[in-house]
Amino acid sequence: MSLRYNENQAPLVKVVYSQVKINGKVELVPLELYADGSLRRSVV
Repeated sequence: MSLRYNENQAPLVKVVYSQVKINGKVELVPLELYADGSLRRSVV
């Protein structure tokens, strides 16, 4: 498995999930957490 990096060359630490309410329905949205503390929406 290859490592993934963001635009600052920080490695991916793990995928975390955030609860988002869409049209009155709660959904989990996957976010990629990087070593520099940045988050980006996952496209997995």
